[in-house]
Amino acid sequence: MKISLRPHHFICLQGYKGLNYSKPQANSWRKISKELTGNPDADIFIISGSDVLCRKCPAISSNNARCNEYSVNALDNKIAEILGIKQGQTYKYSDILAKIKQNFTSKMHEQLCSDCAWWKKGLCRDSFK
Repeated sequence: MKISLRPHHFICLQGYKGLNYSKPQANSWRKISKELTGNPDADIFIISGSDVLCRKCPAISSNNARCNEYSVNALDNKIAEILGIKQGQTYKYSDILAKIKQNFTSKMHEQLCSDCAWWKKGLCRDSFK
């Protein structure tokens, strides 16, 4: 099985608690999170733009979108650089987790994610402490 994800979602998945999501969106995140936790050697294909986790977001096609695609793409690029991963490449989830553990800090988390709606609500701030 291969799952296509954008880079910043690897950081989001570390703090995912299922809070403040619509039911379809929560089910999508829960499914992907459970798959990856149960199969850490799953193949992950790195993409740019909306991925399987974005597609269930009720705000994606509304005027009240939580995410500004320009800033999210910039965040994806920064996370990819920190983790040493490239768009269009496939990695084992376990390898990405090792890269997160080795290269990502709580200070980076705050610097990169403090503008995010989830961070502002305090839903993931403890992910890297």
